[in-house]
Amino acid sequence: MMTRSLLSLLGSATLLLGTTPLIHAQVSGVPNNAANLSAEDILSRALERAAVQEEEGLELTFEYFVESTAERLDDEGVVTETKTAKLHHYPLEELLYAELIERDGETLDENALREQHKRKTDFVRKAREHRARGETYEPNEMDIGFDYELMDRYDTRLVRTESLRGHNCWVLGFTPREGKLPDRRRMDKALNRSTGSLWIAQDDYGVARVAFEMQEPFKYFWGLVATLRHATGQMDFDRIADNLWAPTQIDLELDLRAFFRTIRQHVRQDWVEHRPIFSQPQAAP
Repeated sequence: MMTRSLLSLLGSATLLLGTTPLIHAQVSGVPNNAANLSAEDILSRALERAAVQEEEGLELTFEYFVESTAERLDDEGVVTETKTAKLHHYPLEELLYAELIERDGETLDENALREQHKRKTDFVRKAREHRARGETYEPNEMDIGFDYELMDRYDTRLVRTESLRGHNCWVLGFTPREGKLPDRRRMDKALNRSTGSLWIAQDDYGVARVAFEMQEPFKYFWGLVATLRHATGQMDFDRIADNLWAPTQIDLELDLRAFFRTIRQHVRQDWVEHRPIFSQPQAAP
């Protein structure tokens, strides 16, 4: 999102930089030397701010309600099928958990409720097993973290400044570096082929938008199963509390070839409500 999990963003930068006080000193007002900051300066401070958000667990102080729409398109771009869902994201085992609460406008039937209960129970079990081993549980390898592991693969440049939803932002362009890039997950193959832009708020270095386009296709299992031929996307975030930026909308278009079929999809997710919470929901045993 682009969170770790936005849903996932974030943790190693604080350890690498050890500059938490700087972030808290910069959270209000445009920095005096804003005009003199380089792309590297801006990105470094944005990564520091994100790491602080992760370290302090700020994302886990809210629950989120998300509406999702997935459209299948034909070769002319005409929608041939639409599926909708509503999800409830909330903290569970020190992570954000996404629970399906409605599908295609209908509440879940008994079979679907049993599936959700089993999925939640499995999530809790695996999270506890990983924690007992001193490991971080990452239930979805497709999650993208806004951290140094992600951004070290790109060259960045300052493109312009502009206002976005009332936030004065720097706009940074990013392109993959030359040479060997991280390649331990399937998602890395897409990231290593993507260019795009970051909108970073000037008052506190929060990421307000990410836009990307994959420039080259990549194959799953040598193309025998699937090839992702093209992907574009935009992810929007906003400040919903002091020092907390959270997703508000994700919009993706995908073109892939799977099992000798072409699949074109448009997926949109809207965070329709962010609700502060004061205790963590507990999983059923």
